[in-house]
Amino acid sequence: MAVSLVFHALPAQAEQLSELLPKVLKSHDSILASQAGMIAAKERIRESRGDYFPGLNVSAHMGAERIDKPFGSADTGMVTREVDLTVTQLLWDFGLTRSNVQSAKLTHEKAGADLRAARQDLILRAITAYLEVKKSAAKVEFAKQSIANIAKQTELESMLVKRGAGLSTDVLQAKTQLAGAEVRRVQAAGALRLALNTFHTVFDKFPDDVANLAKPILPTDQIPKTIEEAVAIALLENPKLIASHTDAVIAQEKIKSTTAGVLPKFEAVAETKYKDDVGGTPGHQYERVGKVQLSWPINLGLTAINSVRASSSDAVAASRRTGELRNTVEEQVRNAWQNLVTNQENATLLTNQANIAAEFLELARKERKLGNRSLLDVLAGETALINANSDAVAAQSDVAVATYTLLSAMGQLDLKTIVD
Repeated sequence: MAVSLVFHALPAQAEQLSELLPKVLKSHDSILASQAGMIAAKERIRESRGDYFPGLNVSAHMGAERIDKPFGSADTGMVTREVDLTVTQLLWDFGLTRSNVQSAKLTHEKAGADLRAARQDLILRAITAYLEVKKSAAKVEFAKQSIANIAKQTELESMLVKRGAGLSTDVLQAKTQLAGAEVRRVQAAGALRLALNTFHTVFDKFPDDVANLAKPILPTDQIPKTIEEAVAIALLENPKLIASHTDAVIAQEKIKSTTAGVLPKFEAVAETKYKDDVGGTPGHQYERVGKVQLSWPINLGLTAINSVRASSSDAVAASRRTGELRNTVEEQVRNAWQNLVTNQENATLLTNQANIAAEFLELARKERKLGNRSLLDVLAGETALINANSDAVAAQSDVAVATYTLLSAMGQLDLKTIVD
């Protein structure tokens, strides 16, 4: 099956990551969902404060009323009308409302941390997708160069055979190498197509030209000098850890609200009733009542105890989850640090290997012309060079991804980090 890649014409300037990311952060569903959650949490703060304000209850009815009175009194039958107005003001609820307001504020803070985490995750996904396309495109170009070079060498060897100066076996070996190079090109093209699909998923578009993607400048100045510094920053700044810690605080606040919820509530109540032909009494009546009332709903199964115990266990569970996440974040930072160190060393060694392979191939071609090298040596050098170049490009891309992954684990990845 033939594989073809079609790209647009070269734009006037390089397509930069710093220009693509702001658009993604404004329109991506994960960000919009987190922003909506944060707005909802803010509205619930106002909602929770509503219990501090007086409440007005209005009820009205109109209907037929018939009263059969005792012997000696006339029965009545009238159309009754009544309007009741009741204003209730909370006086004391043992901190239930205050606890609910505090929980709403903490939920809003958690929504902010969730938004930061969503932004960082999306930025890291975008950077990884961007760099993967750039790396895969470079591998395709290396494969094409290898095919061109091997094909040229094969043609030269075929001409030597025709003149009786070459070996037919060398030509066959060259064709074998050429077929292998074609396989590598197809594999590289397939990897590029997959990378482009991921790019499209994140950015909602394909790059204008994969060969014209600008290489971002790594923010090495933001990497701490030691791994312990990186861990310390992560334990303070990682948004997922902040959100988990806030969950634990919310769970503690839930214990207070649950405990207060099983205690009585004191309220000031003012009632006004307007009656017309009600209760067998013709004419208009007005009633006004002012009082302080206590309300205390008690479940005789004493399930309030279970509610308090459940809230306490929820708080313990939330605290344990935060502790587990602290360990996970620390592991992520240490792994990201080690990956960065390893990839930096690999990139240095593989770049040096690619340079050596290029020098060897150049000398092997010259010696081949002088008859001091076999065609197989040249073809082996050609294969070694393409593999070394691909590995070097991959290692340099891995260094970049590891750098941004470490910053993300530390909670330090944002748009200011991206410099083209």
